[in-house]
Amino acid sequence: MFSIDGLVSGLDTTSIIEGLVSLQKSQVDRLNVKKSEILTEQAAFQGVEARLLSLKSSMSQLNRSSGSVFDQTTASSSDESILTVTSQSKAIPGSYNVRVNSLARAHQIGSQGFSDPSTTISTGTISFQVGDRAAAEITIDSSNNTVDGLVNAINTQSDDVSASIVFDQANSANRILLTSKYTGEANEINVTNNLVTPTGSEVLPDFSGAAIQDAANAQLQLGSGAGAIVAEYDSNVIDGLIDNVTLNLESADASKDINIKVTRDTDSAKTAIEGFVESYNSMIQYIDDQTAFNTSTNTASPLLGNRTVSTLKTTLSSMVTESVPGLSSSVNRFSQLGIDIDNSGKLIINSAELESALQGNTDGIEPTDIQRVFGMSGVSDNSGVSFLLGSTRTKASSSAYQVDILQAAERGSVTATSALDSSIVIDSSNNQIQLSIDSLETDTITLESGTYTQEELASHLQSRINGIDTRDFDDVDISLESGFLEITSQRYGRSSEISAISGTASSILGFDGTETGVGQDVAGSFIVDGVVETATGTGRVLIGDSDNDNTADLQVRVTLTSTQVSGGVEANLDVSRGISSSLDKYFGELLDASVGTIKTAEEDFTLRIESLDASIARVNAISESKTEDLIAQFTALERVLSDLQGTSSFLTSQLASL
Repeated sequence: MFSIDGLVSGLDTTSIIEGLVSLQKSQVDRLNVKKSEILTEQAAFQGVEARLLSLKSSMSQLNRSSGSVFDQTTASSSDESILTVTSQSKAIPGSYNVRVNSLARAHQIGSQGFSDPSTTISTGTISFQVGDRAAAEITIDSSNNTVDGLVNAINTQSDDVSASIVFDQANSANRILLTSKYTGEANEINVTNNLVTPTGSEVLPDFSGAAIQDAANAQLQLGSGAGAIVAEYDSNVIDGLIDNVTLNLESADASKDINIKVTRDTDSAKTAIEGFVESYNSMIQYIDDQTAFNTSTNTASPLLGNRTVSTLKTTLSSMVTESVPGLSSSVNRFSQLGIDIDNSGKLIINSAELESALQGNTDGIEPTDIQRVFGMSGVSDNSGVSFLLGSTRTKASSSAYQVDILQAAERGSVTATSALDSSIVIDSSNNQIQLSIDSLETDTITLESGTYTQEELASHLQSRINGIDTRDFDDVDISLESGFLEITSQRYGRSSEISAISGTASSILGFDGTETGVGQDVAGSFIVDGVVETATGTGRVLIGDSDNDNTADLQVRVTLTSTQVSGGVEANLDVSRGISSSLDKYFGELLDASVGTIKTAEEDFTLRIESLDASIARVNAISESKTEDLIAQFTALERVLSDLQGTSSFLTSQLASL
């Protein structure tokens, strides 16, 4: 502040002005204190929001309809030196005895011996084919016409065969060892040798000798009784013997029984439940801390009296103690699973009771019941219509939702225009075919030369198409209908399509290129208390439209065939929302970015702070204006006093002269 202290009057002008505007300054101080309190309250409230998000995240595993922690299983092997085992979520708990009679092996063949890896070999072409896969033709010329060069060319250009140089000690020679990258009897290596006959010192590689290792299937035996099941597989990774169980074969011992146990993985579910309880209790403790009043210091915590927070705690306590509508009274609340609430509003777990329920050892409680207590689920009275999932907009059904299917999902399929001959000869003039599957063009597919029956050719063509490694389309099924080839995509819906069949083999297969087949999506609707709610089909999944009152985002899988679709309702679906699913829905409403309670509260904090900032600015402006006015007045006073002092001096001087 500009100072005019004592220029004429000798007054302490600065102190006088500060005293006169001190009222405005004290008002600003009070406003800043109030702003600091609101900022503290806002920070505490943001802590509630952060814990809400953490709690919501902790419930995600408990709320899943598919891949739920309650569906997880674990599998063990009594001898992992012979086989190891893993299980999928849908595996049925049980005990199985298996014998590994033999392992699947890859075909290995060798060349004759060479004195040195740098030995010069013949030029020309040589092809390597594994089973009915496409052959890899390799050109040998002056740039690679050595044993080493051939080995490198095979490893670079063949996707199905690997090559190496091994030393045959008995014959003191280097040999080329070819190994199929696929195990199983059907994956033998076939060599078509078109290298020229040597005319000089070069050597013609020869792979026609006896196999170094025969191609072999794995053989397993399930059980040891008279009706034991014996099965063969072309791989040592077995997925087809026990449903949703994968066996990894390590060695064989036909005399030893290996016990495989599939059990429920209760650890995953228990860990998820404990994580939820921990997050819930952290939320309750934080709310208690932020709404407390310390009587000894007579101080209140930032959120004491905050209605939003107090309502949140009351609602949470109510929701975790309520029963789930639509479930059996024998298992429809947390307390029946060993999860109770204490006097402080926190959840406590009785580990023994929870473990017993998860293991299926509690009377009247199945693991599927526990999943329904937590997440959203649905039970259909038709196995062809099954619940998949819903969203926070999907409502639980007070009475069963009716599912009316108008059209079953279909796969894209084409039938050849002409029938196959009874015997079909495939050679280099008619062995290639291309087609579009699920709107994706295949690479050129080369059929193996030979004479086929209709059934053999259909099987071979299916194997060749499904054997394409670099593909994004689904497998196809190829069948015969009265001698006509029929190609069907395994995908369902409008994205399933077979078309654009061309190539030198198309004619002999009976196709003229005009054949096109497109699948269809499932079509239908949901009926709620007599009111139709629309739905959209994608493949075999029927999805409730997002603006439906009750079935918004409800998804069901429909595996019914067209002959199973009647003229009326196909299924009744009871949809329930468990406790953690209900909490998730409630949190979604609280945290809604547009109209949620949290958003409204944050906006209120912002408005209050902005209002205080405006008041502080206004008071400061008044104070500055008043200060400037007082400075001007005191400046004028000093000027007047100075003028009076000058006049007085003049008069004194004149009187003295008289």
